[in-house]
Amino acid sequence: MLNIKEIVNASKGILINGNENIIPKNYNIDSREFNKEDFFIPIVGENVDGHKYIVDTVKKGAIGFFISKDYINKKSIIEESIKINKNICIVEVENSEKALCDIAEYNRIKHIDIPIVAITGSVGKTSTREMIASVLAEKYNLLITEKNYNSIIGLPIMLLKLDNQDICVLEAGINHFGEMELLSKLLKPDVCVITNIGVAHIGIMGSKDNIFKEKMKITNNIKGIKKLVVNSDDIYLSGIKDLDYNVINYSLKDINNKVIDTNGICFETNIYKKSFRININQIGNHNVQNALAAIKVGEIFDINPEMIVSGINKYKNFKGRLEIKKIKGDVTLIDDTYNASIDSMKSGLITVNDLKSNRKIAVLGDMLELGEYSKNIHLQVGKIFKDLKYDILYTLGNEAKNIALSASKYIDNIICFDDKEKLEEKLKSIIKSGDIIYFKASNSMKFSDIVENLQK
Repeated sequence: MLNIKEIVNASKGILINGNENIIPKNYNIDSREFNKEDFFIPIVGENVDGHKYIVDTVKKGAIGFFISKDYINKKSIIEESIKINKNICIVEVENSEKALCDIAEYNRIKHIDIPIVAITGSVGKTSTREMIASVLAEKYNLLITEKNYNSIIGLPIMLLKLDNQDICVLEAGINHFGEMELLSKLLKPDVCVITNIGVAHIGIMGSKDNIFKEKMKITNNIKGIKKLVVNSDDIYLSGIKDLDYNVINYSLKDINNKVIDTNGICFETNIYKKSFRININQIGNHNVQNALAAIKVGEIFDINPEMIVSGINKYKNFKGRLEIKKIKGDVTLIDDTYNASIDSMKSGLITVNDLKSNRKIAVLGDMLELGEYSKNIHLQVGKIFKDLKYDILYTLGNEAKNIALSASKYIDNIICFDDKEKLEEKLKSIIKSGDIIYFKASNSMKFSDIVENLQK
């Protein structure tokens, strides 16, 4: 961990108050989840300026904080903070967000010998990260991305936790042009993993070509091991050639004898060129791809095949990601409500289609942040029902009506709802023994509330 002197030097700041030999226990950008002896970094957002909460963190036992040189109430905040704690460490910087990145990069360079596995992609970053971590943890001491700390704010917080780990498994997420270049500069990764190129944030990025080019910038500062692991089932990733790194491909073509039921997935694939039986305690074709990525990363770090198999078997699913929930009357709810994109929605629908049931009911909501592409993308989802066997489709939201529109050629029983409560009541009235009900929408549609209410 860095001491205050290192923080001051790395951020090109000025120590206004406090002891430069003090070492913060942690770094925090959220005053609501603040712990004693954390160092507070006030971020200036679109709607909230973190400087307003500096004094709150001092009252909660902050060991120190950044304050931007030009902040309008700088003098009064400094005075009040010192009244509360005369030893509080106050570091004045030009810009608190840039200072965060600067100290994160300093700490990365300080621990440059710790290899970092950096994971990006349009969908599946988190589940792939966790599958890889589950494998590597069989042999190594890891640092793994916490919460959703994968952005230009969150990822530096993770890099400040670099200390004495064997390997770090970190996630890199972007919303705008130029962000991946900065993340790559901070990460200086040894191994990069790209899951796919989809349409998440296409309303901002403009095209999948642009998304691909931006995601590839994760490799701009690749070092050390220099391996790029990619999903070659993705058309954009399938043609990548060795450059300043070695490309390692994984594909669903590499598996045999797949069996799927509500308990999970089994399949055979090669590890170190020898066939092994893999068991995943979750459903979802994407989890097969996650396992294949984890195998490749496990091979890079010389983990023996039995440990790789064990690590995959120990993988735990996340809340709201193809999570299976049983309710009275032998009814299965599949909670895939964490978030949604065209790729994850199609994948989920295909996965559930392969499960045995009395009836299959799809409950789908709006996918957001798609801009001018939204209507066409929702229409594309509806077309997938041509090759699937669902008995009922219910939608919620204006955009999801386009799913219903294109699916109406293939499903007779479709209702579009504008009211969440009416959707819930309809579901309660039609559920039968043996049904499987699949829920999917962007997180802000709050489909998790529907699932929770049905469970009750």
